[in-house]
Amino acid sequence: MKKLGAVLVCVAFGLHLQAVQLPVVLGSTVNFAVLASSTVTNSGPTVVNGNVGLSPGSAVTGFPPGTVAPGYAIFATTPGPAATAQGDLTAAYNDAATSHRDGDVPTTLAGDLSGLTLAPGLYNSTSTLSLGQTGNGILVLNGGGNANSVWVIQIASALTTFTGSQVQLTGGAQAANVFWQVGSSATLGGASFSGTILAQVSISLGTGAVLNGRALARTGAVTLLSNPIAQPGPAVTAGVPSALAAFCPANSASVGVFYTSAVVATGGTTPYTSYSIAPGALPAGLALNAANGVVTGTPTTAGSSLFTANVTDSLPTTASNNTCSIATSALPPAAPLPSSLILVLIGLACAALYGSRERIMRLAGRS
Repeated sequence: MKKLGAVLVCVAFGLHLQAVQLPVVLGSTVNFAVLASSTVTNSGPTVVNGNVGLSPGSAVTGFPPGTVAPGYAIFATTPGPAATAQGDLTAAYNDAATSHRDGDVPTTLAGDLSGLTLAPGLYNSTSTLSLGQTGNGILVLNGGGNANSVWVIQIASALTTFTGSQVQLTGGAQAANVFWQVGSSATLGGASFSGTILAQVSISLGTGAVLNGRALARTGAVTLLSNPIAQPGPAVTAGVPSALAAFCPANSASVGVFYTSAVVATGGTTPYTSYSIAPGALPAGLALNAANGVVTGTPTTAGSSLFTANVTDSLPTTASNNTCSIATSALPPAAPLPSSLILVLIGLACAALYGSRERIMRLAGRS
């Protein structure tokens, strides 16, 4: 009996080890922050800290005003790096979608994820998932002090997040180790989101949505709208996270036009506890949310502002980026009316006046 008990304990321990999720193998997509099949479309001052890729399509639009950070590039030719990455994305998507991946029994998720705290593991939804449609809009991923922790969240249909929602990392959780496999399309409202999205169809980011991760679409488009995006680097497997890093907000704004962007943090030991701007300052009219790094406001003065963005993690360690700037342009003056249009308007006014005079005279003749 003692031997049988020992065997059962060993078997149970072995099964427990099997149930630990391993990172999804991304291959060459690891260096891409945005990857699509049909089109990549951007509006506004999006800033992408990672490669942007498109294959087999070739229509990447909106760069500028969108920018790709130094050291990265836009790839939109086939064959080429984007085509290779699309092949690797197919393999990664199939890996993430595997039933009972790494021998794990998935935990079922349904409806809205607001208010949940998820431990590392495999999760599965047989329909759609949302964040922020109901409840407080906050999903917490807690690594329990283990930087190797992995989350694989399988969604049969769509993923939708709403304005103000957040995926918060804590307990050492790393965005590089979070994977969202989406069976149709993902739509991120004005949210702060963490992890790599592997979508079967398309991905859309709403105005100012912040992505600490990747937007990888297999068969459709990626649509961006004034979004700060930072790909978080390779998955953490050796227990030591990548160095804490701070990425600058979008570098262009206009007087009188609402601005939204963010200082994005990656690596380090989560949670990130504070953000700051020093030395230097944001343009007049803009303000930093010290709790989450979001920068919003309406600029009031044209000019260029140079500043350093800082983020502090839970150790605490502080990372600084002294290359940040925002150039604020004045609104262009209203264009003068063409002389031909002015003549037309004068003619119309005279015709209207003459017609009124004639009607008055006819009425006077009848009386």
